[in-house]
Amino acid sequence: MNSNSYQPILFLGNRAFEVFKTFHSVTSKSNHLTFSSAIPFSGLKNTILFNDLKFETNCDYEFECLKNKFVSLIQSKQISTSFKLIVGDPSELIYQAFCCALLETQLYTESEFHEIHLWLYPMGMTSQDIRKELSQLIYKLKKQETPILLLRKPIQESTEILNAIFTKINSSTFYELEEKMNGLEFLIGKRSANLIDG
Repeated sequence: MNSNSYQPILFLGNRAFEVFKTFHSVTSKSNHLTFSSAIPFSGLKNTILFNDLKFETNCDYEFECLKNKFVSLIQSKQISTSFKLIVGDPSELIYQAFCCALLETQLYTESEFHEIHLWLYPMGMTSQDIRKELSQLIYKLKKQETPILLLRKPIQESTEILNAIFTKINSSTFYELEEKMNGLEFLIGKRSANLIDG
């Protein structure tokens, strides 16, 4: 896998995977990364799934172990790291672990391009809660000037916004969506950053 080849979208985590399936008609060339727990007495281990690739792991669903596993997969170029947009629920451990693994491998600092993060709104949390709960991750992303947008409505109420985002993924006018659509909030990062073409 060529980690330097930019891919359109990464749907990161289980909630994001549900979005991927819902919008498959406009996201069919995108990527998804999820975690599958072992089935008791089946002999199967916990598994990290990147598209059609499966990586068995001794990790439980725990941040530090997942992060280290992702670092290993990234360094061996078994998982791509170059995306235009990463979609996910930041309260999911798999999301936090993968983003921190990206930062730890310092792939961010080797390029002037930063992907945009689209955060699915965690149910029952306010924007202030999100910042408090994820302060360490937000600090690291902010330090790299990584742009983060927050979807402030439940997924089922955000069909118009999500469809517009996924169909404009190659457009440099991506940030115009924030101004035109209620329910999309810019949190942090370099607002002038554009999605690359291609």
